[in-house]
Amino acid sequence: MLRLRCAAPLIAAFFLASACGSDTTTTADPNAAGPNFPPTEGKGGTVIDLSGDSRRGKSRSCAKSNPGTDNKCGGVAGDDKALGNTDCCETRVVQGGSYNRFNNPKFPATVSTFQLDTFLVTAGRFRAWVDEMKGNLRSSSPPAGAGAHPKIPNSGWRTEWNRFLPTSRAEVDRMFSREDSVEGNLACQFGTNIYEQGALTWWTAQLEKEIKDTTEDEDVRAENTKEALDRKPINCIPWQVLFAFCIWDGGRLPTDAEFGYAAAGGSEQRRFPWGNMEDGDLAPIGDLQNVSFVPTFTAGKKYMAARLWDTRIGNGKNVFEDNYGLTWGANTFDEVLGNAQHIMPVGRRPDGAGKWGQLDLAGNMFEWMLDEGPIQPGTCKDCANVDFPKPTEFDPKVDMDPERKPDFHNKTAGGVSWWRGGARSIRGGAWDNAYMLSNSPTEGEIDYYTAYPLLRTYRSLGGRCARNPD
Repeated sequence: MLRLRCAAPLIAAFFLASACGSDTTTTADPNAAGPNFPPTEGKGGTVIDLSGDSRRGKSRSCAKSNPGTDNKCGGVAGDDKALGNTDCCETRVVQGGSYNRFNNPKFPATVSTFQLDTFLVTAGRFRAWVDEMKGNLRSSSPPAGAGAHPKIPNSGWRTEWNRFLPTSRAEVDRMFSREDSVEGNLACQFGTNIYEQGALTWWTAQLEKEIKDTTEDEDVRAENTKEALDRKPINCIPWQVLFAFCIWDGGRLPTDAEFGYAAAGGSEQRRFPWGNMEDGDLAPIGDLQNVSFVPTFTAGKKYMAARLWDTRIGNGKNVFEDNYGLTWGANTFDEVLGNAQHIMPVGRRPDGAGKWGQLDLAGNMFEWMLDEGPIQPGTCKDCANVDFPKPTEFDPKVDMDPERKPDFHNKTAGGVSWWRGGARSIRGGAWDNAYMLSNSPTEGEIDYYTAYPLLRTYRSLGGRCARNPD
């Protein structure tokens, strides 16, 4: 059994019907889109073809030039502070092909050509949706079946998920608020108490005030302004809300096989998105033998935001977490308030790009996938497990080990069972730990991270959108 102390990602707030209203759309047809779901395609963003040619995309979240929605995403190699010059809604075509999932010949797969956004969804892009809907995201709920993978039946939106979409700005703010700031199960579930190394990327006036009242550190303050946060990836986002956002934005969520293909460079079978590394640049995570090797701090700092073994800390021994440093922001968690100081603006480390140009495929945020495990040996052709229980039912693939029940049960917020309502795969590792950064995870990691319970949102979990070929 895999034990991931202090670093297991933790996921999606279960909005109670009493807080969010009924489970249906406000239209007469329960399978229809919400009344404010856009009837026509968007005209924003940029699509980069395999030839390198660019054309206008169909995104909606980058229609305005606000932070995180403008042409200043990405970065400059060797200069962490420099803004990039890339469209924040850029998407790139990924040429389909065959590869071994997890770089393991037990899991062969074939993936059709698709598009995958260059960047994680920024808080600014999500704010564009919230602003356009005046906070009532349920009013733009997708129609049944929207956002489906074109070759995977029943992979689109289900109207039973409408209940998870907030209906006001107050509910949106509460969804992204720290776990101890509201009653019940409406806030982010883990890692968001800003007085205990929490990290929130959704700006509110109250959040900025608390940070200013708590610290005079100018670096911390600068990393937590509205503009700075809107350039960072959205975190604490429930799977259903991210899926609905991607549909509104003209896309969908990637499958686990698609994400793995892009991260591994397809048949190149890269160990990390940017390529392979010398053995001397890799290390186990502390003394854990059931997780994959990751770059050391010195090697990894060039490519991503993550928490890695730093031989300069303490006695230099590889002891997780004592000798681990953060590759973005201050090197270690400070005693003073830092909030999102350690969360990197999207794409700021261009050396970490994958084969087709996507950034942050390893580090910064774990990413929600369309589907869940278990990953079965044998050939996968455009495969995805999309047979999920209803929001009130238990998922046997998550609740499969009685010893794991305490890890997946919220004892402090009404006793919600986090494996209720299903699970999804999460991929890519995160800024606050090093698990699943590698494209060659152990089978224990695969088992754990492809059955992650929906009802646990986390400071290190966001995602990006995929898009069907034009």
